[in-house]
Amino acid sequence: WGAEMGFWMFLGYAFQAIGLAYTTAQRSGFLLYLNVKFVPFFAFILLRRQISLPTWISALTALAGTALLAYDGSSIEFNVGDAWSIAAAAASAMFILRLERAS
Repeated sequence: WGAEMGFWMFLGYAFQAIGLAYTTAQRSGFLLYLNVKFVPFFAFILLRRQISLPTWISALTALAGTALLAYDGSSIEFNVGDAWSIAAAAASAMFILRLERAS
């Protein structure tokens, strides 16, 4: 399990570092916390877990809140750094899911 956990953790940190070269730290930070919102979606898609309606509603509400927080007030442009930050969040979410299985 250690190599796999290290792989997901490495991807999360590496993608975040790349993303920070192209976007602001504020946006990257908010986008990175999409990892918490991705976990139920990944559990549903990859592990075929049933997710309760309140969990879906909470995750979608949190996703909308993250989008509002990442909005800088002047533009809603999506840049390559944002994409890397979202990839970092996805890798971090996979780390959480796999860690649950390894524990």
